[in-house]
Amino acid sequence: MTPNPLTRESEARREGSCIRVYGIPILLTAVFCAVGGYLAFLSYEGSHHEDSKSQPIPFCSPSLVRGEWPTAASSSSLSEKWTLRNLNRSIKVPASVPGGVYTDLMAADILPEGDFYYRFNDLNYRWVAKEDWSYCTTFEVDPEMAQHQRVVLIFDGLDTAAEVVVNGVVVGETNNMFVRYVFNVKEHIQESNVVDLEIRFESPLTYSTRAFEDQLKDYLVPPKCVPKDYQGECHANHIRKMQASFSWDWGPAFPNMGIWKRWELTGFDTLKISDILFTATPTEELPAKPDFSLRPGWNVTLEVIFDSALESGSTEGELEIFLGDVFNVTTDATIIAKDFEASKTVTFEIGQNLVDMWWPNGFGIPGCRALYDLNVSWKPKTESPTSSKGVRVGFRTVELNQDFVDPANETLGRHYRVHVNNVKMFMKGSNWIPAHILPEMVSEDYTLELLQAAQITHQNCIRVWGGGIYETDTFYEIADELGLLIWQDFMFACSMYPVNQPFLDSVADEIRTQIRRLHHHPSILLWAANNENEAALRGNWYGTASNFEKYKADYKKLYVETVRNVTQSLDSSRPFVVSSPNNGIESEEEDHVAKHPYSNLYGDVHYYNYLSDAWDWKIYPRTRFASEYGFQSWPSFRAMRNVTTEEDWSRTSSLSYHRQHHPGGQEEIALQIGLHMHLPPGDGTEKTYRDYLYLSQVHQAVAVKTESEFYRRGMSSINSQGEGYISGALYWQTNDIWQGPSWASLEYGGRWKMLHYYVKKFFTPVLISLYVDGDDLEVAVINDSYESITGMTLSVVLYRYDQMEPITYFNATVDAVAMEANVVARYNLWDDLKLTEHCQSGLKDEVDVCFVVAGASAGSGEGETLISTNFQLLGKPKDALLQKASVEVRSVSGPYLTTISNDTFIITLSSNQVALFVWVEVDDPGFFSDNGFLMVTEEVSIEFYAEGSTTEESLQQSIQVTSLTDTYMDESIARVDREAAMERALHPNDIRNLIFV
Repeated sequence: MTPNPLTRESEARREGSCIRVYGIPILLTAVFCAVGGYLAFLSYEGSHHEDSKSQPIPFCSPSLVRGEWPTAASSSSLSEKWTLRNLNRSIKVPASVPGGVYTDLMAADILPEGDFYYRFNDLNYRWVAKEDWSYCTTFEVDPEMAQHQRVVLIFDGLDTAAEVVVNGVVVGETNNMFVRYVFNVKEHIQESNVVDLEIRFESPLTYSTRAFEDQLKDYLVPPKCVPKDYQGECHANHIRKMQASFSWDWGPAFPNMGIWKRWELTGFDTLKISDILFTATPTEELPAKPDFSLRPGWNVTLEVIFDSALESGSTEGELEIFLGDVFNVTTDATIIAKDFEASKTVTFEIGQNLVDMWWPNGFGIPGCRALYDLNVSWKPKTESPTSSKGVRVGFRTVELNQDFVDPANETLGRHYRVHVNNVKMFMKGSNWIPAHILPEMVSEDYTLELLQAAQITHQNCIRVWGGGIYETDTFYEIADELGLLIWQDFMFACSMYPVNQPFLDSVADEIRTQIRRLHHHPSILLWAANNENEAALRGNWYGTASNFEKYKADYKKLYVETVRNVTQSLDSSRPFVVSSPNNGIESEEEDHVAKHPYSNLYGDVHYYNYLSDAWDWKIYPRTRFASEYGFQSWPSFRAMRNVTTEEDWSRTSSLSYHRQHHPGGQEEIALQIGLHMHLPPGDGTEKTYRDYLYLSQVHQAVAVKTESEFYRRGMSSINSQGEGYISGALYWQTNDIWQGPSWASLEYGGRWKMLHYYVKKFFTPVLISLYVDGDDLEVAVINDSYESITGMTLSVVLYRYDQMEPITYFNATVDAVAMEANVVARYNLWDDLKLTEHCQSGLKDEVDVCFVVAGASAGSGEGETLISTNFQLLGKPKDALLQKASVEVRSVSGPYLTTISNDTFIITLSSNQVALFVWVEVDDPGFFSDNGFLMVTEEVSIEFYAEGSTTEESLQQSIQVTSLTDTYMDESIARVDREAAMERALHPNDIRNLIFV
């Protein structure tokens, strides 16, 4: 076993550290939103006609068709036939644009060994990344195109190092996947209306290796390579492309190439609108308590960015601005161009009671976001064509409050609290990684499915992690619609980076491209310059201590003098943090590299600890903001069998270790399973492999539940050292990139892991949280809403594992105070719960005989509403007095029409014993109302929300149910005592419970 160190700095070196349905809140507002959504659809449809004007209607539906906003400028977005070929022309196949080399080769049957993710294909297909490739096309253009003042090729994304060749002449070079490139090509198309266009891509491995070697002539910019366990490639930090495409500890290496975004050939004579930056500031102070009916006035600032036909000089014309029928203005404008770019700032005021405020998920009208169509048109005074662009905007404010916790005692540290519309909010969410290693493989529907799975589980914040990509326009549009705040990292992660001038210039272009593209989205919460690089520098992760001051100067030059300066020149309306984790203002005061980047008194923390008992709340830090934390699990057998063969079905198989990129990860999962349950033998049978996958998910779900509830309990209090006032919990990670072990709660393909069902419960707005502190069972009520609930009925029930009837129970009347977490009840295990009296069984400890279930409800009679349920195991399940549970499917009925799914089914389960972690699976895509639950009654009914059409028969045929005792040995041993049982020959890593009859 090669465990990771337990210190936070060292452990954080881990390098990375649905279905079209709505969440439960929409059940309460379906009729309202249906009307609003229909009106918004009409507005959206209208905005996609050139002469239409958008309507100022709140946008309530995430299911509308998306597309490019129209432009009246003279342009041609071309969809010609493309060809892909390698450098020696031994391969020549049809190509798709936008797209990438890997997907084109797969479509042409050049990659014969199956799916990208099948078995060892990440290695088998690595040759693709080592070759140079060209995309070629030939097309005709209208002869009038060459008559325009300027004719350009625009590429929104080329991945990555390439030459752009028009009619045999190199017109430009690229070296950054995240930059929008504009190339002048007028002189190359004047002589002929036939254009030969070629994009020559250099292997990213060749490019990055050369850049690394050139840099090494001066000094080393580490790391030299990723850990061997990653099965990846070296020097990703020397090329501006998806860092994770060279591999990470949760994903494979597929260093792609291609025209991965939209491109166009366009001609114009004056100006062409490229981007609109939108900032709105309320004309009055907003209240600290949310008022969803408040419609304040706003001071609006628009910065319109243009591509210019003139390299320099002035152009006169009119700007026409329409915010639906809320506001419109036409103003004369003289616009000054420089280096073929221009901008114009326009300010205006929106009066009171004209627009609604945009709120995050959990606030405002459930399921509905106030979004407005903003259209800007440029009309030159000449006869030249107009140029138009539209974006969808929202009215809101964001702030990252870092006031001192106690102004009278500054040593207690600072807050790190998010305020939206001046309202303090607890951030509940997760960390997003690319949904596929090849971006072109991610559809709009899949993006929607994943983000809705976050919205349904009460998340209000998603961190787009800095080793992936700046996500698609669709991603941010959906986030706007669902009310998911986006913590947006810039794409730098877990490395030192070069700071030569060409690299810095490219980074500056990258930041400008992305901020201009994303600025108008109300979902963007903040900008963060990098992931874990301050901690890496201070913690000497990559051997930088010997020349610390040099690397620190580089760090500041890149992230402070370049990334921050460019960001703040374009966007002063949002918070900017230099790193994550980071001490916020304290890091700035320590010259941007804090002595203790993981301080619990400032900023955010990434915390990972795989060797301590992950189900013990006492190991977790009382930090200000937990922006990364989590534990690994494997995906379902249904996911793994698609990319494996029978010989791979063992936790000790070569495939299992090949997929496990996290150093020591297999041993850590085995350790955590063994601490709490019984580790199945690696005997290669399907049964033990399935058990292992299932138990890994049980471990992960309970561990992240324990940690998340701990963070939520600390939201409104601090200890004597100043630790507490926790304001956010973003677990690592939302989604998977392939079928393998990871920290994700959603496996590749969108199927919910057990953790995701637990997320839905531990992020519920009002939560009952149980934990044992010494000899006391503590019951806390967490309420992160602004409405108190008084007079709730709290029920705490003691059960034995060997019977379904409750042993004893306690009822209390408690309050859920708005925006507070409070202990509302305390029960001594021995004096109140009387474990000595109720929980005796032979040699078993009392905590292994009994467990606790609790619930809170509001109202009475027919109006009673269940607010929250929870459980607390007093001991470890492997030692529990569990009897063999036979959990069976009693019935499946449906489909029924609900607001969650058109095909909803009711599944009724029965059990003859108490069953832990009851796990229900079907082949059909969809999710359940509950899963991974404790079964303490003979019968339980849950709902299944199918993504598409299915039948009772289909579900009956595929449904499988697993509970914890299903992972125990199949044989029953009658009338044997403990000593005799332990003399039996058992697998050395498999000290199991024996099931007595």
